Amino acid sequence: MNYKKKCGAIAATLPALFLTGCISAPQAQEKLAATTLYDINRVHNQILKYKTWKPVNPEPVKLNVLVGAACANAMKAISTPHADKFVRVYVNDVGLAPMLEAKSPQFPAGTIIVKEKLPNKTSNTPEFFTIMVKRETAYDPDNGDWQYLIMEPDMAKLEKPSDVENCQSCHATWAKTSDFVSRIYLSPEQNRKLK
Repeated sequence: MNYKKKCGAIAATLPALFLTGCISAPQAQEKLAATTLYDINRVHNQILKYKTWKPVNPEPVKLNVLVGAACANAMKAISTPHADKFVRVYVNDVGLAPMLEAKSPQFPAGTIIVKEKLPNKTSNTPEFFTIMVKRETAYDPDNGDWQYLIMEPDMAKLEKPSDVENCQSCHATWAKTSDFVSRIYLSPEQNRKLK
């Protein structure tokens, strides 16, 4: 076996040796399952079906100016993305009960929240998307294990916001009350039903 083939064979076996030698089989399976569950392509494919999920607020809500200003730096190539914008929010089945039923929700891993940014209240064509994905325990404990993503209107790919720290600091406002999720878009009737 020549040198290149030997190096290739060693490199190919190192991950397996690491998984079997450094962590137990159940831990390796758990890590593999988490990696598969949160594979960006898999998450993107789930998000592309967001219109089949329950809309949290079927009627678009005008975004609070202060919230809009706080999020402005998170988007690239868009100046003041929230000024005079409306939002419609969707949540997948994993996070539906905490979103709509719990006064102090704890969202389970696998929850995906998609926020459409709309130019006006009657629009059905989003200008932009912001997305929160609840990841596995210890993904980012200081930020509730939430991953923040953005998506352009063509929905071609997911991206990390250019200033993700801005997202994290804003959502930290709701860390203790609603697991980093603002829910400012819930109607007064929806808020009264929370238990």
